Amino acid sequence: MAADLVHDRLQAILRGLACGAEPTRLVQDALIGAVTASKAKEGLVSRVVNGALQTVASTGGAGQYLAEAAQDAVRTERMVRRRDARTGLVAAAEPIKAGSRVLGALVVGGGMEMVDAGPLSLFADAAALVLLRQPVAPIGALPEVLDTLSLVASSMDTASTMGHIFDAAARLFGAASGFCALSENGTMRIAAYRGVAQDRLVAASRRPEFKALLAPGEMRVDPPSDPAVAALTRLGEFAVGLPLSADGRSMGRLVVFLAEPPDPGRAQLLASFARNVALSLRAASLCRRIEDHEEQLASMVHAMANPVVVVDETGRVSEVNGAAAELFRLSTAFEIGHPVTGKLGHAGLERMLGPSGVDSASEVVLPGPNDGEPRVYRATARRMRAADGRALGRVLVLDDLTVERQADAIKADFVAVIGHELRTPLTVMKGYMHTLAKRFDTLSEEKRGQAIGAVQANLVRLERLIEDLLFISSVEQRRCKIDLESHDVAALLAERGDTRVTVRTPARPVEMLVDQPKFQQVVHHLLDNALKYSEGPVIVELADKGDEIEVSVTDSGPGIYSGDVPQLFERFRQLDGTSTRKHGGVGIGLYLCRRVVEALGGRIWCDSRLGVGSRFAFTLPKDGHSAEAATAAINRAPVST
Repeated sequence: MAADLVHDRLQAILRGLACGAEPTRLVQDALIGAVTASKAKEGLVSRVVNGALQTVASTGGAGQYLAEAAQDAVRTERMVRRRDARTGLVAAAEPIKAGSRVLGALVVGGGMEMVDAGPLSLFADAAALVLLRQPVAPIGALPEVLDTLSLVASSMDTASTMGHIFDAAARLFGAASGFCALSENGTMRIAAYRGVAQDRLVAASRRPEFKALLAPGEMRVDPPSDPAVAALTRLGEFAVGLPLSADGRSMGRLVVFLAEPPDPGRAQLLASFARNVALSLRAASLCRRIEDHEEQLASMVHAMANPVVVVDETGRVSEVNGAAAELFRLSTAFEIGHPVTGKLGHAGLERMLGPSGVDSASEVVLPGPNDGEPRVYRATARRMRAADGRALGRVLVLDDLTVERQADAIKADFVAVIGHELRTPLTVMKGYMHTLAKRFDTLSEEKRGQAIGAVQANLVRLERLIEDLLFISSVEQRRCKIDLESHDVAALLAERGDTRVTVRTPARPVEMLVDQPKFQQVVHHLLDNALKYSEGPVIVELADKGDEIEVSVTDSGPGIYSGDVPQLFERFRQLDGTSTRKHGGVGIGLYLCRRVVEALGGRIWCDSRLGVGSRFAFTLPKDGHSAEAATAAINRAPVST
């Protein structure tokens, strides 16, 4: 009999929903049915409004313990039992839920014995259907309407805004379900939905009639008999389609399902609601675009290899990229919002970023990261302005000029050295030529030969210097050419022997593909260095190692400090780089040797001991590179500075 009673009561409530009965009466019927079925003495139905519980139905004289039980059910989102410590009365509360959303609570109680809470969930579900159809705020309650509309605009996140839209539609119009479609690139996309099963929405969207729900235009009301509406609803609701447009631009369409078609007053409120929804969605979209733009700018700043510091108009740090944080030892997260004064450790840079700073650029010397060697930077400070001319702050960008300045210094030394090296043979030649021109007839045959020999020697010296410079120039301009031919390198080296130079080669010829002039150029520079920097004998040795050869030049000079060895094969590098040094040279010989040897597929190195001497050696493959590969290799190789 009890089951039949519950069944009859629930059927009566559902019939009332289908016939459009007054929601307040239906909620009261659900409460009375729950009290009767659970054998309780009293009860109430509470609804969540603006985060607080409001009683929407009661049996009269409901005690405080029922309200407290309702609060527990809403807070825990599950059925709770509660015994009042003061009166001993027992209450059972069931949350009223629509999906995952808690609408309120149904509570019954009374008596000293436990009430039967079994039927509560059924009546709570019936109450949920009624509450979803019952607007929270009547049309005439302007404060409630304004409060609900402000809730829609309270979030700048599109997903959160969508949730607020459906909450507001339920409060204002009793919309139990609905969906929102947004326009993207000329097509409509379902952006959010509530109270509609996803599979039903997908199935309905495949119907031809579904397009009519999203058709542009004014508000439209489709009856429950429409196939698309019938596929989406179960209780004979009307589909109300609302256009979403802001500043004359269509953004999409909001469709809500109502128990009855809206009257003129409610239709006007629906239209106003749709306008507010469109404005809120546009604001959320603009906010997202601004956030994306800010993140893009921040990412660009952080991706730059140059140190960058950005401050606002008051001189407070607003952005510091990783390179600047490392250089100035700043913590990006903790420096934002703090004055830049005292942060950079350089008064000049801080003045450039100060409120009174002007657009300027200057060179500064700063300690390298992690207490490294000092580095030279070009510091450029500029004021940032908006499109309308408003000042937005200042930005400081540092360009590392250390390598450039070092190269400038090396080139300046090179110019001084090359001038000295060119002047020396020219001075000698000029002196001898002047003597020959003035006193040729009076000079002895021996003196004439000595003068002519000196002129020839200095001409050869000048010619080699010019050839080396032209070779370096061709390498740097990527137009050097290598020609490989078969030669007996043992015979080529044997030509280098003299009173100070001993050449050791295998007994039989060593044939290989090699660029003979450039091979001789390498050997010449290695021998020239050995003879210049030592006074004892020099040994040139050729070793045949099967697929390759090894050529070494060993002297008994003072040796080279191990820390200087890595610099020997760099361009314009000398252990004594001044133009007044004891030995001549322009610092390109060993660099030239390295470039040629590497282009020919070999390697070059130096072994040296202080006070013992130095051994320069290089290897070359016997089969050589192809002429094209060798030429490409030397022209492609990076230029060292």
